[in-house]
Amino acid sequence: MGVLLDATELVLAGRGFAATTTNRIADAAGVSIGTLYHYFPSKESLIEAVVHRMWARELAVLAAHRTALAEGPLDVAVRAMVRDLVGVMARRRELYRRWYAEASHLGRLDEGLEMTAQAVAAVHAALVRRASELRPRNLAFAADLVVKMALAMIRTGARDYAREIRSGELATELSDMILRYLQGAS
Repeated sequence: MGVLLDATELVLAGRGFAATTTNRIADAAGVSIGTLYHYFPSKESLIEAVVHRMWARELAVLAAHRTALAEGPLDVAVRAMVRDLVGVMARRRELYRRWYAEASHLGRLDEGLEMTAQAVAAVHAALVRRASELRPRNLAFAADLVVKMALAMIRTGARDYAREIRSGELATELSDMILRYLQGAS
């Protein structure tokens, strides 16, 4: 099944949503169209699975930084987390761009919300451990805002900020915004 998702990523990134077909995906995967349809009933279901995999990669990055966010220097942890989130997107920027610009309606919202809730819970737990250092008193809200702002900016960045991604400016500016919010610095 992974080969079908890899092929879907390649075709969608290279051709866009409208020109992506199950035949092109099957060709790129080196499988018969029957094999493709055995696992996925439509182009949309393939793209939806790719979107869920994108979201899972984002969640994995946030989870990987949970300990550093709770215990390490806050500025170092936030910058590393944001840098790695931007890196996940940057390695597949064209895929993100195509999905966000052409097919953002694909992806089961309930699954996306569950993944986001997991990320928010992890960030919230980390913020609670360092509550005395932080400006926001409502740490549940702060965690929700930080996670959703970071995800929204990296997804928008894929579409709108190619130069800023390459230069590192997107990661720097997003990290600075999060740190100003959490620490109350101007």
